[in-house]
Amino acid sequence: MGQTMSARQVLFRYWESGKLPIDPEAIARKAGVVVEDQDPGLPEAGLYRMARRNGVAHPVIEVNRHEPATRIRFAVAHELGHHFLMHGDRPRDTIEMFSANAVDVVEAEANAFAVRLLMPDTYVEALVVGQGITSLRELALRFGVSAVAMGVRLKTLGYI
Repeated sequence: MGQTMSARQVLFRYWESGKLPIDPEAIARKAGVVVEDQDPGLPEAGLYRMARRNGVAHPVIEVNRHEPATRIRFAVAHELGHHFLMHGDRPRDTIEMFSANAVDVVEAEANAFAVRLLMPDTYVEALVVGQGITSLRELALRFGVSAVAMGVRLKTLGYI
């Protein structure tokens, strides 16, 4: 890959402009990142690593499919952050690492990437300002995220 990519660059390269909700697993596939189900006995939410198959290294994201759909989507987007920001192999992420209060700088960067990937500022603006949609629930459904995540994003962007 060679250089880091921002969430905006990833969307431009791997996603159909304006289409919602953004599917981080489809982006992963297009970018050559394999998304696998992790061992169901593990309590963690996700993992990013380089794996070897037939002597060739390739990126792998493991996710816990027993989590709610919005959490799985965020976990994949977060792990894509590790991939596109070139963080290298990362330890298994716990649910706490996905919070806005993450203290590990690398985890905080991956969280910010995930937020920008799933709820891009221009898309939020198009719905809130352009279409006048102000219902937190409606916006969360359109973006495929939790109401809490949507509320934080709206607050960060100055809409509430």
